[in-house]
Amino acid sequence: MKTAAILWVDCDTQHAAAAQQLISAQHPGWRLLHSPAPGQASRAWDAMVLCLDPAARELPDLREPCATHPVLLCLDAAQEALAARAFRDGLGDYLLRAADGQAHLAELMQRLAALLRQRLAAQAPGAPNPSARMLALLQEQRAALQATLASISQGIFKTGPDGRISVYNQRALDLLDLPESLLANRPTLAELTRLQAERGDFGPDYGLVGPLGQDYLAQGGRDSAPAIYWRTTRDGRTLEVRTNALADGSQVRTFADVSDYLRVENQLRDSEARFRSLSDLSSDWYWEHDAQGRFTQLAGDLSVNGMPLSAVLGRTRWEIGALNMTEADWAAHRAVLAAQQPFRDLELQRRRADGSMHWISVSGVPVQGADGTPRGYRGVGRDITGRKQAEGQIERLAFYDALTGLPNRRLLLDRLQHATVAVTRSNTQGALLFIDLDNFKSLNDTLGHDAGDHLLQQAAQRLKACVREVDTVARFGGDEFVVLLAGLSAAAAQASAEAAQVAKHIAASLGQPYALGGAVHHSTPSIGIALFGPQACRVDELLKQADLAMYQAKAAGRNTQRFFDPEMQAAASHRSALEADLRRGLQQRELVLHYQPMVDGQGRLQGAEALVRWNHPQRGLMPPAEFTPLAEQTGLILPLGQWVLETACAQLVAWSRSALTRAFSLSVNVSVRQFRQADFVQQLLATLEASGANPERLTIELTESLLLNDVQDIIARMQQLRCHGLGFALDDFGTGYSSLSQLKRLPLDQIKIDRSFVRDLPADAGDGAIVRSILALAQSLGLAVVAEGVETRAQLEFLQHHGCQTFQGYHFGRPMPPEALAHRFQVVPDPLGRPV
Repeated sequence: MKTAAILWVDCDTQHAAAAQQLISAQHPGWRLLHSPAPGQASRAWDAMVLCLDPAARELPDLREPCATHPVLLCLDAAQEALAARAFRDGLGDYLLRAADGQAHLAELMQRLAALLRQRLAAQAPGAPNPSARMLALLQEQRAALQATLASISQGIFKTGPDGRISVYNQRALDLLDLPESLLANRPTLAELTRLQAERGDFGPDYGLVGPLGQDYLAQGGRDSAPAIYWRTTRDGRTLEVRTNALADGSQVRTFADVSDYLRVENQLRDSEARFRSLSDLSSDWYWEHDAQGRFTQLAGDLSVNGMPLSAVLGRTRWEIGALNMTEADWAAHRAVLAAQQPFRDLELQRRRADGSMHWISVSGVPVQGADGTPRGYRGVGRDITGRKQAEGQIERLAFYDALTGLPNRRLLLDRLQHATVAVTRSNTQGALLFIDLDNFKSLNDTLGHDAGDHLLQQAAQRLKACVREVDTVARFGGDEFVVLLAGLSAAAAQASAEAAQVAKHIAASLGQPYALGGAVHHSTPSIGIALFGPQACRVDELLKQADLAMYQAKAAGRNTQRFFDPEMQAAASHRSALEADLRRGLQQRELVLHYQPMVDGQGRLQGAEALVRWNHPQRGLMPPAEFTPLAEQTGLILPLGQWVLETACAQLVAWSRSALTRAFSLSVNVSVRQFRQADFVQQLLATLEASGANPERLTIELTESLLLNDVQDIIARMQQLRCHGLGFALDDFGTGYSSLSQLKRLPLDQIKIDRSFVRDLPADAGDGAIVRSILALAQSLGLAVVAEGVETRAQLEFLQHHGCQTFQGYHFGRPMPPEALAHRFQVVPDPLGRPV
């Protein structure tokens, strides 16, 4: 085509100018009409080139120009998906824009010329009529509309002005359970309503229809339909029906399945009920106030406020007042509320009626109605008196290292002074760990002091992660840190083992690589350990001892630990060797179970407690006190405890094979750590099932320390196991921290009086009073009682006199192998079938 008018739609004037030059050189008969947008050009053109803005994410409407003229689309590679959409509108061709912005123009001219030749050929005599193309395009659009209707999640009807249904989709047929043949005959909405009523779709007396739609459907759907109503289908789904009247008298009706919405709404309602019940149990409280700031609702523990509920409801926060808030502070708070902004941790100090001071912290978020109108605020409050007191104390005492944020030397000395007094008062041990980073000077010399500072900061964070909150990590100076451990075991050997374990953990953590900018640095610590106990010792002497021990660690080759006391070093080495032996012993099956009898007052066997022993190849038979604390500290208590349960179940199965021992029952101690394992219940039930043991013959003994945290979870686990027949006993009762409120909630079968209360009976009046109280308590709760540590006739008689019926101790037998137990008690069944 030698002459042609080309509409060039392009917001890039330089790109359009380059195209003009190329057209002038290659096609002098073409005329380029430049326009920044399609709608701003005249219609006197033969072909269009649309250069899409690189930032565009949508196409202009191309259906009209594509129907009559060839259109070529120029766009970036990231926009290529838009070309696919344009082809559905009749696009002639497209080209991807080159990276330099102009290299593609030559190929663009070739494709444009091809499109013009195609148009010229289409206009020749005998060429297809353009109206056929338009018809095909309309058919394609109709197919696209049908596909759209078929894919939407709502059912839809559209009636014509005559009231007959002219458009519908498959979803409407599915939701309303209608045959397509019915809708193909174009019934009116009234006819369809009558059919549904006859089928019983609306229920007796239209009971399956919401109030807004009952009258409309009862009148046969002839009157004006409500804009929205709900109805329930016969299979229990809930539909939302919306009707929209159009200007020409036709209507569009949609049907949406809102069953899931209602289910979620009900769940939210249940969730709110649970929240309110939990808030009643929480130490925090929940509050709401209206748009004027007056409290309208409070729930939870309000006792810390020291004022009755009636003194709060109907009043504003600023009317109640706070000692730390000025009028300017309250004005700022009211400004936050007026701006509908959330607020967090507003701290208020108040005086209770008894004169005591307390602090609370409140946080809140605005509440708005469906129309956006402010309705007030809701939030939570909590008592922070303890925290504020701690903050005040810290502010008076603390000085911190600017680089690491750790306590500095002055605060360390103060805390160490307090720690030495505390161990004397509590009869415990403490430890001082002096830590030096090996070869730190080399790091500063090679990578600079900034890198050294980054390493010190990372080391400080790792040290804090290695210890408890009650312990102190301080930067002593340079690359030296000090860790103060308090509350270690009273026994020096055990305390040294605990300190060595912490030092080992610290060495492993500090030995991990450090990311210092683009470099990775490896460092190790040398650790000196000094123990301190009730014996008087000066603070500076302790630091000197730990420092000397640290230099011993460096002299030993660095990256190690040394105790100041050589005997403690030997104890730590002994513990390490014992840990290795225990790991090997578990693998080599060196552990055995012995069984201590539990009898009644006549010495008849009632059951036995399984007690683990370690048959050490060098040390002989070791009692549990010599290795179970180590197992607890190292995590070996988990495989050890599982072995005990498996062995005990196997023993129950062995006893069940004989009529003489079938009635035997076993008690097994389970550690706190093992019981709190997430899969403990499933693991125990699987062990019972795999062994075939009768769960009603197995009693799990727990200690009171288990009740220190998350009692509700403990109760749930116990109840789950009780459903399978297992029993529960509370071991060493009286030595822990359980309360009567906790005790009565626990699904227990028996409690076991700790041997420390039995040892001095009947001579010790205090122990006697405690034992009598325990027996009375157990009787009131309906619990059986086992007295542990019964070693004399006098102890037995005292316990019997005061109502105890089951006993355990050396007076009746030491822990023994299972065959010795049967032989020792000459097991034969009594008239009731019990072993004696």
